[in-house]
Order: sequence, then C-alpha cells, then structure tokens
Amino acid sequence: MRLIFIPGFGETQRIFDQIAPHLPGEKLFINNLDLLGTTHFSAITAIQYAQMLIKQHQITREDCLIGHSMGGWIAYAAKHLTGCRVVQIASWIDPKKVILPLKKPEYIYWLVRNGWLFNRFNKQLILRLRYRNKPSAQIFGEVFQNLINSSPEYLVNQLEIILNPLESTIDTQPEMSIHSKKDLIVGFPDHPVITVSGDHFNLITYPQEVITAINAFLKPTPNNLYGK
Repeated sequence: MRLIFIPGFGETQRIFDQIAPHLPGEKLFINNLDLLGTTHFSAITAIQYAQMLIKQHQITREDCLIGHSMGGWIAYAAKHLTGCRVVQIASWIDPKKVILPLKKPEYIYWLVRNGWLFNRFNKQLILRLRYRNKPSAQIFGEVFQNLINSSPEYLVNQLEIILNPLESTIDTQPEMSIHSKKDLIVGFPDHPVITVSGDHFNLITYPQEVITAINAFLKPTPNNLYGK
C-alpha cells in the first residue's frame, strides 16, 4: 500500500513534514506544480485533475491518498474514479464549505490575474487580523508567500479545481476526515469527522493528534481492513 500525499492550494510537500515521517509504508508526494504550473487548463475540475494524477502515478484502489485542503478534494475525486482509500485533512466534500472572499469565481480570477488578491499587503493584513499570535501564523505566511510567487496560470488552475462544479455526482464519503473547529478557510463538515486541535494547519501545529488518528486508521485489526 502506498501513501500518496496531495498538498493544498499554494502548498508543497512541506505541509506534510510533521506527519509523514511518522506514518508507515511507501510514500509518494504529489507536486501540483508539475501538471498545473505552466499551462492554463480551461475549466478544469477536481475529477479531471484526479484523472491526470491517476494516469501519471498509476493510482489504484490499493493506494491510500492523504490530502490537505484542496488536496483532500482532489483525493476525494480520485476515490470516485478508483475506489482508493482517502484521508482528508482540513478539506471538504461539499464545495459550499470553502470560505471565499467573493461569491463569483470570475471576480476572484480577475483579482488573481491582476495581482490584487495575493500580494504583500494582503498577506500582512490577514496575518494581523486572522493569525496574530497563533501557532499557524508562520505556515500561513509561507503558503501565502508561495501564492505571491506563483504564476497567475498556476493560481487560476488551482482555483478552478476548487471552484468548478464536478461533472458527475460523487455519492461516497472519505474513509477518514480530520478537521478543526477553528478552521478559518474550510467550514466544519456535516459528515462524520475526527476533531483535532488547531485550525486549517492542524497537521503542522498539532501533528501528534493527526498522526494518532491516521495511524489508528492504517493499523490492521479484525474490524479495520484498511490497514492491510
């Protein structure tokens, strides 16, 4: 069984640094920049991107995908296509849970392309208003800086994966969802979850709680066949 880690919007595999070394098995880290970084894909969806990853990495139902934020949404789409197991961290299965600065995606894309959304001023403003004195301030700042440094094409591709409606209905649920009630980016899910301390970046600020939950899921027992 492979553990395949999918980072979220603007993130790299660094987001998994605190948890991955403590999880068993072969590990593969997806770099979203590889497929999304140079070419703008018109109206790409999470399912379409999941299909690209499945083809590139030969993902099967024997794999377990661990996705943070947008990565969990992509993992959920891959489950729909392959039957693979999924652990979502600070993610969603209902797109309405994503907390957006504006309701209309076309306005968000315009702001991104013109440099009005991801810039130094907004980074400092959000850090001051939303993350002051919080353990997650550093990682939020790092991810936001990644967004500032990224090309508009890469940003819009990711945003379309988050915002575009899926072309088919997914009628299943992830095997495990881990979430924090103080998440400022994705609202608390309506489906069953394991609640941990922290906020959207709980896997960095409270990694042991996340590690414990995932290892319990992966461990083979008579009542849990997922770990086999």
